Amino acid sequence: MQTSPDVTTSQHTSSEAILSANNLSLGYDKTNIIEGLELAIRKHQITALIGPNGCGKSTLLRGLARLLKPRGGSVYLDGNELQKMPTKAIAKRLGILPQGPSAPEGLTVRELVAQGRYPHQTFFQQWTEADERASQEALELTHMLELADRPLESLSGGQRQRAWIAMTLAQETEIFLLDEPTTFLDLAHQIEVMDLLANLNQQRNATIVVVLHDLNQAARYADQLVVLKDGQIVATGSGDEVMTTTCLRQVFGLECHVICDPVSGTPLCIPLSRSNLPRAVSAEAS
Repeated sequence: MQTSPDVTTSQHTSSEAILSANNLSLGYDKTNIIEGLELAIRKHQITALIGPNGCGKSTLLRGLARLLKPRGGSVYLDGNELQKMPTKAIAKRLGILPQGPSAPEGLTVRELVAQGRYPHQTFFQQWTEADERASQEALELTHMLELADRPLESLSGGQRQRAWIAMTLAQETEIFLLDEPTTFLDLAHQIEVMDLLANLNQQRNATIVVVLHDLNQAARYADQLVVLKDGQIVATGSGDEVMTTTCLRQVFGLECHVICDPVSGTPLCIPLSRSNLPRAVSAEAS
């Protein structure tokens, strides 16, 4: 793992990991996005992947989910190479919400959520009381019960996103991989979704890996932040270790203050711009 010498990084060995990447390389067509990456996702924790646009966050998540075949190296689930595991066995362990998912036209929310139960069904037993319970609970947790019989295409962007989250929850897996789950959601629903993930982590011991753009949400909810830039991990650690002015300047080119969030006690990034400067300083600089 390549690490900037000026950025604080906590090292965690793969022996602590439920999901890990070893010398992983990923890309599209002739372009490599990620090369030689090492990562350990620790059990029963929330890990947030953060970094600027185009840094490889979604590519890395796709690799961890086996949606993208490695060009080099491997991904391991409990020490087993992911590429060699049966698809249905993976689906029972990993709940995946990719970016911009699509569904057949006319599919209702309830039908979409029911698809999350596919890994648990067999040829001889198609739908059970456990499937019904899990689907119902997923709809309730995401506040989608009243919209359950609506076609997916009739919903707003935020409602559709919540429907996809419900489908992911219905899988009842121990590991959830989510790519920007708060996209299209207003602030209240963003917090609702992040609280839901935190509850899954705390009450069901779920392991969660989530791509986030909001640095303050990442610092508030995640046990471990993984900071990427140009396809490389430049820092890993808790919010206190990673959310520093030095790190944010190097990775995002952002001048900011980092203060203590008065609500959560976690780091809070206050971006600086010309409009943030004291009026006297702004006038002097004009």
